[in-house]
Amino acid sequence: MTHPSLLNPFHANQEPAKSFGRRAAPATRTTPVCSNCQSDDIIGHATVQWSNESQEWELASTFAQPAHCNHCNGQCDIMWLPRN
Repeated sequence: MTHPSLLNPFHANQEPAKSFGRRAAPATRTTPVCSNCQSDDIIGHATVQWSNESQEWELASTFAQPAHCNHCNGQCDIMWLPRN
């Protein structure tokens, strides 16, 4: 079962994340950046909910709002770049 908190909050129509067993190879790490200036100083408006099961905050809603780039000081689309 895939929990909604595993979905990218900036893409409304995406496939659910796949869960892997403990023996699976680690996924490539990525970071979201502004599609205009490639700054990683971006914010998204969301609501989180505490999970007693996972003992973590989980994403509950993103309100379908666009991301905001603090560097460009405006709305932006998100690009996902691989991290070293």
